[in-house]
Amino acid sequence: MVAGDQIAIAKQGRMRVVPARLSLSSSLPDSVLLESARTLRARYPMLIPPSIVRAKDLDARVGAQTFLAVESQQLTGSFKVRGALLALESLSSGAHGRPKHVVAASAGNHGAGVAFAASTLGIVATIVVPRNAPRSKTDKMRDAGATVITVATDSYDDAEVEAKRLAVRSDAMFLSPYDDLAVLAGNGASLAFDIVEQLEIAPGRVIAPFGGGGLATGLACGLAHAYGDELGKVRRVWGAQSEASCAMALSLKRGRAVLALACDGPTFAEGLEGGISEAAYKRAGGVIDAMVVVDERSIARAMVWSEDVLGLRLEGSAAVGLAAVLDGAPPTLAPSHDEGVVIVLTGRNVDDARFAEARARVAV
Repeated sequence: MVAGDQIAIAKQGRMRVVPARLSLSSSLPDSVLLESARTLRARYPMLIPPSIVRAKDLDARVGAQTFLAVESQQLTGSFKVRGALLALESLSSGAHGRPKHVVAASAGNHGAGVAFAASTLGIVATIVVPRNAPRSKTDKMRDAGATVITVATDSYDDAEVEAKRLAVRSDAMFLSPYDDLAVLAGNGASLAFDIVEQLEIAPGRVIAPFGGGGLATGLACGLAHAYGDELGKVRRVWGAQSEASCAMALSLKRGRAVLALACDGPTFAEGLEGGISEAAYKRAGGVIDAMVVVDERSIARAMVWSEDVLGLRLEGSAAVGLAAVLDGAPPTLAPSHDEGVVIVLTGRNVDDARFAEARARVAV
């Protein structure tokens, strides 16, 4: 990370906020793909709709009615299974028929989703993971029948490079966790439709974890489709990242995609680590409203708060949006008086030892 980059990101309390105002990208899910995402759960009834929890204790921090979209109880423990199912289903119905072999790189949850989806659809799966991938996640991949290959590095970017090489050598299809329109629509848009279906009022803001940007971008597309918003003009979605690996925030600051980014120290949000592709940067920057960057202690605090107050075990990557609100959400996050704020809680796959580290970090 270039010295001074983080300091130059506009600070707001203990967090940093970076607006996202790129021109709208043409490379976004079309209405056919969005409608397929809308009906995803009807085709796969094992998928679980998110629980929408009213969080009155957070209203004062946000300045509006606050809701939690609990996706951490999803099949495989994360939202990522949605995108994997829609993407592999879409490929299976294409001109070339069902692929025989899919390869993915993952810090954990995408791999677990791909492994489950591949098993469901009768496809061989190989998942390449960094050596720090949580065992709770790699166990899910193996339990679903996938082959797991661990690279000798903590870097997601390195795992992705190896996975792409393996896909070429094996004549297999590489499935990105974020740089694929069907994955994006499945992960984000299908979740957006579920949130809209259950929510009491329209969400003026939705704050969600941001790694490669597929979830936030898909949420923005799904919400626009559901409410008839002009995509790119009405922006409801904020992304959240850890300061240890904030590629999208840095990309917006620099005006170009940060394609690879080494983690600036240990992070509880390993699922959000790494760079962002040029296409994903342009897609996200054209539809989301802002990025918020939080520190590691804030993420640990949100993980502990969620378990102690809500009874929900969250991994660090799932807790970054909640961390921003617990830190005292910036005034610009607040929507108009008749709209609410939704915080998306995305996954529960955290090892016990890792969670204990978070609790110890908060106690210091």
